Amino acid sequence: MIDNIFVINTHEQIQAISSKLKFRILNELILNPATCQQLSNIFNISKQKVHYNLKSLLDSGLIQVVDIAQGNKEVYYRAKARNYVIDFSLGADQDDDIKPHNRQIIDKILKSDNNIDLSKIAVNLLKNSLKMKSHEKLLIVSGEYNMPLVKKIIAEASRLQIGVTLLYRDIQILKAKHNEYSLAAFKCDYDRFNQLLAEHNVYMYLNGELRYIPLDDPDKIRIQHKALDKSREILRSKKIKIVMMEGLINHNLSEENLLSEINFWRSLDIDYNKLASETDELVKKYKDAKKILIETDDGSHLTFEVQNILCDYGSFTDLTHQSSTINIPGGEILFIPKPKSISGTVKASTGFILGEILKNPYMKIENGDVTEYSSDTNQELVTKTVAQAGSNGRKVSFVSLGTNFNMKKKNIDPSYITKIKGVVTIGWGVHDGVDGGSVNCQIPIENTHISIIP
Repeated sequence: MIDNIFVINTHEQIQAISSKLKFRILNELILNPATCQQLSNIFNISKQKVHYNLKSLLDSGLIQVVDIAQGNKEVYYRAKARNYVIDFSLGADQDDDIKPHNRQIIDKILKSDNNIDLSKIAVNLLKNSLKMKSHEKLLIVSGEYNMPLVKKIIAEASRLQIGVTLLYRDIQILKAKHNEYSLAAFKCDYDRFNQLLAEHNVYMYLNGELRYIPLDDPDKIRIQHKALDKSREILRSKKIKIVMMEGLINHNLSEENLLSEINFWRSLDIDYNKLASETDELVKKYKDAKKILIETDDGSHLTFEVQNILCDYGSFTDLTHQSSTINIPGGEILFIPKPKSISGTVKASTGFILGEILKNPYMKIENGDVTEYSSDTNQELVTKTVAQAGSNGRKVSFVSLGTNFNMKKKNIDPSYITKIKGVVTIGWGVHDGVDGGSVNCQIPIENTHISIIP
């Protein structure tokens, strides 16, 4: 099996392809497997010289030995991937010169090697997910990381005669706002945001960087809460559509990030009508349920009474259970438990909190509150979020069931896991639908058995 991408990220690997001959041998082995003798004939050089260069490529992990035919005594060599790209940062912090270069490489891999048309995806998102029409207005709040998506949306919105306003909020701006702005400037910034919000038809929040910038000033927290109450009133009264995105598009050039981004774009390259239809067909199974039992083979056991069911259909529809907010990527059935009705234990291999991974998280829930929790990693973040969220910090907010059939379970930003078809996620803490400033913990569990309790 030959991989699609191999990221050259060590100095040893750079040195291994530094000679013209090694580079030519690697290119040949990308096209076809070959023996030392065959390569000797192709390049008209001695077998000993070819063997020396093959050993260098093999030792650095750039090529592999493959079994071509049983009983064949010849050793065949083959490239490990169809595409080799160089991580120019080589483990160092990426500066402003490296990031654009990496982005160009990533875009080429998406388009040329995976047939992912970003412009087509942006049009599909605007027309079939957001259901925007010409002369409507879209407000986008985003930082640096999600700009690849933002740029495609802006370009295609212009062609569709959709007006776009972009509020750029990178990490440095957010830090300044939280730590350096005076109270007057902080309030003015939120007032200006609410003025803009009222002028638009769709509000798209893509500023996942905010999760890394805590707001500790109690006076600013009071101003924020009051401003967000105003935002919610504007959204409600003017019937503004809300679109959120919890994850970030990573600029670092590594195989893991590349595969994650390929998965992300493919989950957006979806038939939104089919996604809505399949989600709505599934929700019909649970729409009259009074109580639900969720179990897994590894020890999770959870029961709750259903207060409400909402659906993120991936698009804005007229269907009964349509949520006021959709996500990028979309596809999810959201069960809202009745207060104090959910109890049980949850065990999983991974969880997600403030952009960080929880390994082997465990929590015990009694009457809607998390009474015990533990994790092999980032335990302190769980404790911190509980403290930040105050009285709501231990309350289970939702139980969700993912429905996005284009999203794969491997190589995906953990914040998108809730959308994967068949994955159940338990969420607890404060969830805010305006500026992404939620304090929450999400634990996805797989291989679940969902039952309706009569």
